[in-house]
Amino acid sequence: MSGENFIFWDLETTGRNDKFNQITQVGAVLTDQDFNVKDKLELHSKLREGKWFEPGALLTTGVDPMSLFNNNYPTYYEAIAQLYETFLEWSHYSATFIGFNSVSFDEPFLRQAFYQNLMPELYMTVTNKNLRMDVFEVLRLVSVFHPEHIRVNKDEKGHAILKLENVVSANDIKVHYDAGPHDAVFDALVTLELNKILSTRCPKIWEAALNFRKRDYPKSFMLENTVFTNLTFWGRRPSVKAQTLIGGVPDRAHSYLVYNLLFDPEEMIKLDDKQLLKKMTDGSNRISEVFDGSKSKVLLNESYCFKDSKFAEVGIDTLRQRAKFINQNEDFSSRLIKLHIESQKMWPEPIFIEERIFEKFPSSQDKKTMISFHTAPNSKKYEISKQFQDNRYQELAIRILYEIAPQTIPEIEKQNYEFEIKERFNEDDKSKWNSKNRILKQLETDVENMIENEEEKILFKQRVVSFLNTESAKWS
Repeated sequence: MSGENFIFWDLETTGRNDKFNQITQVGAVLTDQDFNVKDKLELHSKLREGKWFEPGALLTTGVDPMSLFNNNYPTYYEAIAQLYETFLEWSHYSATFIGFNSVSFDEPFLRQAFYQNLMPELYMTVTNKNLRMDVFEVLRLVSVFHPEHIRVNKDEKGHAILKLENVVSANDIKVHYDAGPHDAVFDALVTLELNKILSTRCPKIWEAALNFRKRDYPKSFMLENTVFTNLTFWGRRPSVKAQTLIGGVPDRAHSYLVYNLLFDPEEMIKLDDKQLLKKMTDGSNRISEVFDGSKSKVLLNESYCFKDSKFAEVGIDTLRQRAKFINQNEDFSSRLIKLHIESQKMWPEPIFIEERIFEKFPSSQDKKTMISFHTAPNSKKYEISKQFQDNRYQELAIRILYEIAPQTIPEIEKQNYEFEIKERFNEDDKSKWNSKNRILKQLETDVENMIENEEEKILFKQRVVSFLNTESAKWS
């Protein structure tokens, strides 16, 4: 870890859908290997035209909907460009990006932000020797295997509530920052403090997480540990599993099919394909599942599985024997992988530009064009955008120019984009994005679930309706 840098970061957004919502605030803290703060970043952004909000997201962050456009913040393009440059500078000699639930939530938003604003290194957190880690994953492991080291609140079913604000409150974690929970800088700082606590009190689990940052590590760990422990969750309910490696999933890098050793493979091998597939997909009792080694999820050695008494009843010798049976029966392993592949749902081809992020990586030429686009004066950007080989980037360039220099766009292209925004705003409540009708439908539910005071409910509804009326004047 000598000389290593860590970037603790958090995002606030207009909703949960990374494709059709956007980042509104970024908080990030650069530290050395001893967690000493070296630099900080706080960024806010205006709302981009054609991107609206989920009412619940604004209630969580305390943002007034009328302030999303009417503020002195930089445009979305300007804010993301600054974020990109800062993260590039901070990770110049490589860094580990660390957040709280960042792999599942923040990273997809970051990639979309880079993609939709034509930044060349979409996968910055896992390229150029950079790594990523999730404190939420460490907290989950500690809460189950070493609960004496962290205080948590429990729900009515006795399951730990592991939301960041609850854990911060329960453990009296303090930071010197005026804002509170759901401010990006505050959350980045308390994530850093929580990480310090976990790394000190549970060094073995934290060091395991440090190893699992590396994408090639899970495979070597599973080959070295024929029996290992995997912790999964259904909602807040944890499930401890003793597993063994079946094999890699073809065409899915860093994905592995693993076998639940609670079930005797010598019995499973006798089943026909239909019966075996049913066992493979039987909810919480399924005999196999996919472990995604790219998600910074952590496996532990076999000793941890005895936290669940079911595996203690089976016994370590039987677990090892079952693992050995799987490892020595290549035909059975191949059969399990084949059935898994055949059972996978086929998803339709993505239609909307936001959904086409994974269509292909930008070519070297398009990366050069992106840099030329960013460095050119606004008056030249449209001309340069026509040099993109990938038509996705030409379309995204129009959105950027509409935001920062609409007068440079040919009138027909400007009208086409405005028509698209109008169509999206007036779409029905089943749209993938936050159309007017969808916001109104969500408003009642979110207000009832998240606000207790009747007067506050009325005031928030009025602010949302005022925002929608303003937008309707533009896009009806």
